[in-house]
Amino acid sequence: MSRPNATVNATADVELLRVFSTLMDERSLARTATRLGRSRDAVDTALRHLRRIFGDPLLLKDGPRMAPTERALALEASLRLVFAPPAQQQPPPARKRRARWRT
Repeated sequence: MSRPNATVNATADVELLRVFSTLMDERSLARTATRLGRSRDAVDTALRHLRRIFGDPLLLKDGPRMAPTERALALEASLRLVFAPPAQQQPPPARKRRARWRT
């Protein structure tokens, strides 16, 4: 039996991972907010949720940018593996056919 809020929770989880991924790219709350079309407060709230979920600060203030923790780097590597596009398989090379002439 599925939970009534399962879809809502899954959507929220995917959005949190999207915010995390963008934060890792941008290393800035403001630039992440701009890129995602959200407010800075919304990104800050998402980061607080992520910190609670993973039990780690994930990104720490380091001058004008944010520096990832070891846990954040490991999480990012795992996410890249999970969300990487599947390898494109090349079709096998076409076999050359010999024409046989009947005489």
